[in-house]
Amino acid sequence: MASHLSMLGRLGPPPRATETVRQHLDALARARGSAPWAARFRSDTVASVGAQLHLDVLACDGARACVVFMPGTNAYALLYGEFLVALAEQGVHVVGFDPRGHGRSSGARGSYTLEELLSDMDAVVHFARERFGVPVFVAGSSQGGITALYYAASGATVSGAICHNIADLSQPESARLMRSPRLGRLLRPHMARLARLFPELPVPMSAYLDLRAEPVRGAGTAHRVLLNDPLTVPFVRLRTLASLSSGPFPDPTARVRCPVLVLQAGDDGIFPTDYVRGVFDRLRCPKTMKVYPGRAHYMVVDDVPAFLGDVTAWMDGVLAGASEASA
Repeated sequence: MASHLSMLGRLGPPPRATETVRQHLDALARARGSAPWAARFRSDTVASVGAQLHLDVLACDGARACVVFMPGTNAYALLYGEFLVALAEQGVHVVGFDPRGHGRSSGARGSYTLEELLSDMDAVVHFARERFGVPVFVAGSSQGGITALYYAASGATVSGAICHNIADLSQPESARLMRSPRLGRLLRPHMARLARLFPELPVPMSAYLDLRAEPVRGAGTAHRVLLNDPLTVPFVRLRTLASLSSGPFPDPTARVRCPVLVLQAGDDGIFPTDYVRGVFDRLRCPKTMKVYPGRAHYMVVDDVPAFLGDVTAWMDGVLAGASEASA
């Protein structure tokens, strides 16, 4: 009962960007056995359609590209701080952002649609392009990876998409991502109508995702992160769940034109590897998929050295190909 009361207590506005937040992030890094990195980022904001977004920007000298990064469901960009710092140390500007209803951005906690997330990503891509003037890649983890794929499918001009996990939400098979796939298939035809009746009803994430089995270094499990971290949100609204039960395009895999890199943890308990592989196989763009045996869903938080080299090598290959094509 206490955990649910704590959940409902976070229905209000996002936490302020104060020294208390910095102290929390430093404590998080220490718990994970890392040197504190929050002070290396500069906070900024950008306006999206109906929301003000919090940005965490890390620039570097002589950068060859910029990565716009979106976190997973109801997380926040600096939860992935080790990855973002490691990217910057490889000569890449980084702009992490908290989508609406997440972290330090505006909006009712846990209330958003996929279309709104796409608007948020678009606003940050424009910010990055104007600020840095270098090729821009979109990237994301989990829900962020799905959004990056859909953003690439929207016709947006980016150099590539780096997706930790992908999904085709237009297909009934996406119910496999839910804690109870059978229940997901039964509810899917009715979600839109239920969301119209009770759009802001909070639904605990543990009701549809099995987060108790997903380990997170320094925190125990993903379930504990969402319950205990003041910058996360342990629920989504019914309108959100309805949006994620379908998709804005009939088949996003047919619409992507830019290169795509898919990162997949071999022991991911939320995104089965065979499901992700099936979506990947239908992509018609230049594509690469890397599977990391023995890694769990929070690989992008916990196991940066395992995949960082693959990300930077792939980006360099894309940039080199673009340079040759324009020569």
